[in-house]
Amino acid sequence: MSETDQTAWAIQALKKLQTADNQVVIDSVIQILDDQQAEIESLRGSMEGQLWSPTSWHQDQQARHTNQPHRS
Repeated sequence: MSETDQTAWAIQALKKLQTADNQVVIDSVIQILDDQQAEIESLRGSMEGQLWSPTSWHQDQQARHTNQPHRS
């Protein structure tokens, strides 16, 4: 189960437990889960962009060529 699926499942479970007495707490926890999921997705996208960017790939290729020992 992906993080998104887990978050959706947790939110649905929390909504089933919600009562008039705990509504504020449940709503706050749901908001935190939504915010965390958005942050995870943003970080994942940022990390993937850094890992797979053409600039990073080009820099890696240059570093490989300059670090290889020259054969005589």
